[in-house]
Amino acid sequence: MAGLCAGAADGQELLAENAYLGEVPVVLTVSRLAQPQDEAPAAVTVIDRQMIKDSGAWELADVFRLVPGMYVAYHASSAYTTNSAVSYHGLSDAYSRRMQVLVDGRSVYSPLFGGVLWSDIPLALDDIERIEVIRGPNSAMYGANSFLGIINIITRHSTEEQGTFLSVSKGTGRSEGVARHGGRIGDLSYRVTASLRNDDGLDERVVNPIQNNNTWGYNKTDDKKIRLLTFRADYRASPVDEVEFQFGYNGGDRQEGLVSDAFYPRWKSVDNHFELLRWRSQLGVGNELSLQFYHSYEGSKDTLLSNPAESGYAGLTYNADMIAQRYDLEAQHTFSPSAATRLVWGGSARLDRVYSPLYLNRQQAVASHLSRLFANLEWRVEPRLTLNVGGMAENNDFTGTDVMPRAALNWHFLPGQTLRVGRSSATRTPSLLESKADYRFRVPTGFPAPLPAQADLIYRYAAATLKPERIVSSEIGYLGEFSSVKADLRLFRDEVSDMIGFYRNNVCNTVGGLTPAGVLCLGGNNFSMRNSGNAVIKGFEAQFDWRLGPDTRLLYGFSHAKVSSNDEDGTPYTASVPTNSQNLMVTHRFGSGWSGSLMGYQVGETKAIGGSLVNSYRRWDGRVAKQFKIGRSNAEAALIVQNLSNERSWEYDFDNQLPGRAAWANLRLEY
Repeated sequence: MAGLCAGAADGQELLAENAYLGEVPVVLTVSRLAQPQDEAPAAVTVIDRQMIKDSGAWELADVFRLVPGMYVAYHASSAYTTNSAVSYHGLSDAYSRRMQVLVDGRSVYSPLFGGVLWSDIPLALDDIERIEVIRGPNSAMYGANSFLGIINIITRHSTEEQGTFLSVSKGTGRSEGVARHGGRIGDLSYRVTASLRNDDGLDERVVNPIQNNNTWGYNKTDDKKIRLLTFRADYRASPVDEVEFQFGYNGGDRQEGLVSDAFYPRWKSVDNHFELLRWRSQLGVGNELSLQFYHSYEGSKDTLLSNPAESGYAGLTYNADMIAQRYDLEAQHTFSPSAATRLVWGGSARLDRVYSPLYLNRQQAVASHLSRLFANLEWRVEPRLTLNVGGMAENNDFTGTDVMPRAALNWHFLPGQTLRVGRSSATRTPSLLESKADYRFRVPTGFPAPLPAQADLIYRYAAATLKPERIVSSEIGYLGEFSSVKADLRLFRDEVSDMIGFYRNNVCNTVGGLTPAGVLCLGGNNFSMRNSGNAVIKGFEAQFDWRLGPDTRLLYGFSHAKVSSNDEDGTPYTASVPTNSQNLMVTHRFGSGWSGSLMGYQVGETKAIGGSLVNSYRRWDGRVAKQFKIGRSNAEAALIVQNLSNERSWEYDFDNQLPGRAAWANLRLEY
């Protein structure tokens, strides 16, 4: 990953100097090799910088509504962090554990809960160059948790961000200021970005709730105050060597909780940062060696205060602080063994350390280790036929060693027409919470002596050894170009087994020694985890990019998917994927600096895991902008409106109603 997905020399030059080979986009993520999209061994959706801007997205998670088959739920979770859910092909709860997310070669997959804390990533939307979304398993290149798909976010090289940029946004329940400066000192280029954001999130009250009570009459408390600072420096040490350093910080106060919760809604403090160092060396034409190290810190300070009206206990407080640190080292080598082949291979080692006294019931950090070896061979069998074969061997402390292979054949049967067939297997390692959960609260019993004066209410306990989840995926893909239209079609079948799900289990009756002497064990409402779920996902996806004229572009995506499952332990796997979903973006440049865009999203009926059955809904967003000059500065003023029709629909759950029509103005200056 260090070489290509973070912008290795070969791949970065292809993007910066010539983003297309002929008319075919170059992708960097799928095989860790820079490849034309029609030679990549999996389906890829590329979201470019202009698409992000035209979409008017306020939050990063919103961008992925443009990807066929992607399910996005606004602020789905109210526990641990108020977080949006972003999942490919469903099968997901609020934390979307079955998809890997990378930023410049750095995994932002959270080690405690799994999934991604989207609002806590140290990343400014304006610093993103492009996003590549791999629609399908890719554990062969990126290991366990690259299970149903991968999102790879590639930020801009510091040489592309010279000068000063200012952006101010103000509108309905939200405001933000962003400042960026890039410069150069000899062979060193750099970029620094800072921002402040206030976001009021969901409306406090639900409009027309299904029941007008504390449970369904109020949305989550989810206001956010986000401070962000990022820095990137690129140093050309020699004609063949480049060193890159990145730092990022995201912190501030976050609201959390529900009116109907056992604990009062509250504010908690979040502090996240990372440091990344990467060295790349060009050993010859097509021969590159890279070495990458990063450290990430994910922390929050949080105190739970018991709500007597809901819990029956007054004045009880609990330490909900959390610290997760990751240390990751990776080496990668790319070269050409012959004129017809390219090979990338490498390995990595990782240490995660997590402190969470509430969810793990211990005062010491829990350490876990991971090591990997990977390789991918691209063989041009003949000019119209390309074979990619690769795989990864991975060892972790939770489930031992797994091997995850992939093979794909791309046939250019006519100019501009490509057929792809592929098969891969992948795994998902249990998260730390799934493997080591001991989530309990100590409360007074009110019993007279000699009965126990205290009891442990155990809500979640890892009572069994878990295996990794497994998937075997088969696909047939087609990419075609017809003058002004590009088409990407995908027919897939995913066989998923050993899915980790919750089941009710009174561990006090089955596991001894859970409480110290004199403390009563209460676990009648306990959840444990086990490998019980199996499912088959079959479906079809399509995305079209139609250049209606030199100034007009239409993007359309469609997904149809069906899940077959016995819904083991009452988990609604069959309903967790919208049967049909669509996305549309139309952009037009009117001339005289004016531009406009219209986005439409339609999502079918869905019952996410842990959520309610919510109806199908549609949403329309719009953006209009005017570019102009202020002295020597380039300026742009824009008006963005989300949810134009003011629809009050739910995502994920009945305490998660989309905000009504929201509008804000944005002013940008570059000089």
